[in-house]
Amino acid sequence: MIRYTWLITALSISIYSNVPKAKEAPLDVKSYYGHYDTKNKVAGKPSPSLSKAIIEKWKSPVQANAPYNLAILFPHLKDPFWVAVNYGVFKQAEKFGIGAELFLAGGYRNLGRQVIQLENVLKHKDAYDGVIIGAVQFKKSKLEDIYKKLTAAGMPIVSVINDSFTPTINAKSLVSWEELGFQAGKYLIEHAKQKSVTVLVMPGPKGTGWAPDSLNGFNKALAQASDQHNAKVLPAIWGDTGDKTQRHLLNFILEKHDKIDYLVANAIAVNAMVTKGPNGEPAPIETFKNKHPEIKIISTYIIQDVFDHITAGRVLASSTDLMKQQGQIAVDMMIKLLNGDQVGSKESNFPFRAGPIVPIISQDNIQQWPYEYLFGEREFKAIHVLPINQPVLLQQRSTNES
Repeated sequence: MIRYTWLITALSISIYSNVPKAKEAPLDVKSYYGHYDTKNKVAGKPSPSLSKAIIEKWKSPVQANAPYNLAILFPHLKDPFWVAVNYGVFKQAEKFGIGAELFLAGGYRNLGRQVIQLENVLKHKDAYDGVIIGAVQFKKSKLEDIYKKLTAAGMPIVSVINDSFTPTINAKSLVSWEELGFQAGKYLIEHAKQKSVTVLVMPGPKGTGWAPDSLNGFNKALAQASDQHNAKVLPAIWGDTGDKTQRHLLNFILEKHDKIDYLVANAIAVNAMVTKGPNGEPAPIETFKNKHPEIKIISTYIIQDVFDHITAGRVLASSTDLMKQQGQIAVDMMIKLLNGDQVGSKESNFPFRAGPIVPIISQDNIQQWPYEYLFGEREFKAIHVLPINQPVLLQQRSTNES
């Protein structure tokens, strides 16, 4: 069997050592218990069939009861955001001695590739116990058919970061991107102090669930405080979260307009705004400094580069969904599912949906947020394959599958 070969290989590999690290404090999360039903389900928001949010400390499983091996599907790794999720997923898998293999769709436009990857996981179902997926698309689509087939094959599915409509998802580790956008909008209102300002918003890819949610949250913050600001918001600029795309959009829109006061944008656009291009071309903020001399920058989510830009004073602030921790929660959820814990049950401390409380990180409070807590070690490189490291259980399984 494929898994048998893979497991035997894993026994001979010891490059992933369990180095003791400082223990992090229990994470505050919003948990939603109960039964998941897609009736009246809206992207990013909890299903109405679930309980109201409960603020509580996240509880990890005690152990993995078997040497599980997981298929991990991400949209891409070209956005450092997903490198931090990768850290959370693979380091948590390493902590429990389970295995994981990463598959990348290559971008949010590549729905077909992600479907093919899931079909390949199903084809080799003896090699994987469960799927953790950051879906490239929220709405009911080609993903739905393959989700059903995976469920029929007894393979649980956990959503991470990106919401999924499908009724066949077993658990979700995510936050409300509407809340991320809301926090960014709230910060802008407080910072602008009722001055007349022009705002450029660049949410990200339009076809995803998270980018429109982010814009909705931003608009909601402005609407709720309509008497506290005088902000003119330009039409939103959408685009894939790749540096090339976002840099091109920035150059186009900054050339088109004059005297934009605030850029509220996805983290890749924020980073592209203040850094040189891949061929050494000037940063857009420098190229257009005469047209936009007072432009200030707020990110709707944080990545490693944005963290450094806030520290250096180049960016005002950023919402953060603690994506490393979301990755950890996703692995915890999968282990609980495979261990046989009842999802949605308060008695088993296993919410159907959970995600960290969303904070805003600014130049004023960034010292309270260590880099390693948000992203992991600075020298970390994304892991693509993590061998199982449970020798006793591994040997038992190998014997059973012989």
